[in-house]
Amino acid sequence: MLRASVTLPNDLLKEAKAVSGNNLSALVAEALRKYLKDAKTKKALNSFGSWQDREKDSVDIVNALRSDKGRNYADRDN
Repeated sequence: MLRASVTLPNDLLKEAKAVSGNNLSALVAEALRKYLKDAKTKKALNSFGSWQDREKDSVDIVNALRSDKGRNYADRDN
């Protein structure tokens, strides 16, 4: 496990310690996990629609790739 130092405002640190029952490490770890999960979700949601300006639908693009002769996708017959 790695250690890290962070600087927090006194009022935030005091409230966090009170809420966490003085287990600040667990509180910070939980908050960081939630933050990272939310950031990944936001990134995924922002990627939706990024293909909308393409001339073909994504299904058509995938089907065209799969029908590419001479390629073997996961040992399946095309």
